[in-house]
Amino acid sequence: MSFRVKLFFIFLMYGLLLAIAAQILMMKINKEVVRQDSLKKAALYAEEIQKDFQQNLKASQRKLKAIRESKIFQKNFQENRIRKCSELLFLDIAKTSSDIMQLRYIDKNGNEVIRVERNNPRQEAYIIDRKYLQNKAQRYYFKELMQLRDGEYWYSKLDLNVEHGKIEEPLKPVIRIGTPYYYKGERKGILIINVFVNDFLHSLVESDIYNVFLIDKDNYMLVNTQHKNEWSRYLDKENGKNLESLLDVKSENSYILNLKITNNEGLKIILVPKENYIAAEVKENFYQFLWVVLIVLILSLPLSYFMSILPAKLKSKVDALNKELENEAKDKDILLSLFDLSDAVLFKWNNDEKWSVSFVSKSVENLLEYSQNDFASNKVAYINCIHSSDIARVEQEVQAAIKVEAYFFTHEPYRIVTKNKKIKWILDNTVIVRDENGEIINFVGYLTDVTELKEKEFELENLARIDQLTKINNRLYLDEILMKQYYRFNRHSEECSIILVDIDYFKTVNDEYGHLVGDKVLVEFAALLQKSIRKDDIVGRWGGEEFLIILPHTYLDKAAFLAEKLCKIIAEHEFNVIGHKTASFGVATFVHGMSVEQCVDMADDALYEAKEGGRNMVKVAKQA
Repeated sequence: MSFRVKLFFIFLMYGLLLAIAAQILMMKINKEVVRQDSLKKAALYAEEIQKDFQQNLKASQRKLKAIRESKIFQKNFQENRIRKCSELLFLDIAKTSSDIMQLRYIDKNGNEVIRVERNNPRQEAYIIDRKYLQNKAQRYYFKELMQLRDGEYWYSKLDLNVEHGKIEEPLKPVIRIGTPYYYKGERKGILIINVFVNDFLHSLVESDIYNVFLIDKDNYMLVNTQHKNEWSRYLDKENGKNLESLLDVKSENSYILNLKITNNEGLKIILVPKENYIAAEVKENFYQFLWVVLIVLILSLPLSYFMSILPAKLKSKVDALNKELENEAKDKDILLSLFDLSDAVLFKWNNDEKWSVSFVSKSVENLLEYSQNDFASNKVAYINCIHSSDIARVEQEVQAAIKVEAYFFTHEPYRIVTKNKKIKWILDNTVIVRDENGEIINFVGYLTDVTELKEKEFELENLARIDQLTKINNRLYLDEILMKQYYRFNRHSEECSIILVDIDYFKTVNDEYGHLVGDKVLVEFAALLQKSIRKDDIVGRWGGEEFLIILPHTYLDKAAFLAEKLCKIIAEHEFNVIGHKTASFGVATFVHGMSVEQCVDMADDALYEAKEGGRNMVKVAKQA
């Protein structure tokens, strides 16, 4: 048998074995792939469930809002004879939805005034005779609803309806939604609606793809696709608690979503792909893959034939490639010589602790003032050339690139220190060279001097944050610092106060001496503030003759003390041309629940109070 024929059968058998191995592998992993794919889709499905839940609650809210805003119901508090009309209004609204179990108005003393109800979703709603109305003043929902403000809504937990102290059979899951009723600013009572949710909840958990479980924060089962162990909190606490006995919610085979329902029940939706769904998907994918295997096998026949022709031609090609490699080596020497003539530097350093250099282009002398021999003799290592403040970041970027198995990455510009202690900024593009096992051999870096660009960037940043007249911080930069301090206050409870300063009667300066003198006063005033505040304080021009001082780590009393000090310094200072001038101060501090704008407004109100009080004084904002 010729060598070519042998190669043909070898390639053919290799293709066949590869297809069979792939088939066996796919049979093992396909089920898990389908399961994981269904779990990815579960997030969207769970969001739809949550959306349906919220829309169902909002529908009941709208009914309560319709009653609250009804002219007929409002007249009920003006004319007692109109009460019958209000009862009919309640009845008409109850008739619009078969899921309304009860719709009631309870006055502020807890007495039921109007009650419409139905016993089950298939029954017509009816008005309860007044003699059967009860007092609900001691019920938890009445007490909680009476604490709410106008327009707020209250939601009960999902539970089972109880009649005469016992759970009603058949089970009637309900949820209560209520809102206080105000008339002409006075709380008159509450409106509350009881909604049948059995059909709605069962519709939520019905799925061809997932077993759906609705549980509360204590892992009690409410409803599920199989309708087993439902309402265990109320019917079978022992078997219903420990949900792990029914479902391994901690495994990777389920998806859990916390429902955003404000009833303090901590409802969760759990989705578990159905085994029959997974089996059907695996079966369908299996048949599709069989076709792929067959196609691969058919394609292997001509491929094996042509592949068997190649070995005879390989030697001549290998010789040609060796010749090309020799030429490439020459080209490489030419390219390296070009680096020696440029400002850029080519580095190759080893993957050791000090990043010792195994090669560097001659142009390194222009950048670092060290010679090639300094690095070749290990007299200096590259890591020792990086600025001490930037070493940690540079090392972190290298480790991050190694972790994601990057081939090429670019550092953020960092500083290097030359032999003569000059500081330069460079842009470092690095290639990570690995062997056939993926182990790092060395790093190849292309270094470019970007010092001039960075200096211009710093100049632009400085221009962007400096007020061009007074040469202190401008409004834009102050807004940025305020937001950063506000973040630290809310995240870490880091205290911060502010002082708003306004030069008294500054308009008279411009009117009497002209705007040029007025500008000089602003410059002198800004310099006086800058000189008189603490090292960590930030001062800037807020606008016109107003200035803002930001005091990090400062309580309100300390800020007021500093303001009094500044007020005295300014009053005693003699300005060029105009002589003495005073200023008014408004002091405020960050308060939880208050925005930056509200804090500034408080300081502004205090400043206004200082002006109204005669100026040349400090006023502290009243805290909410």
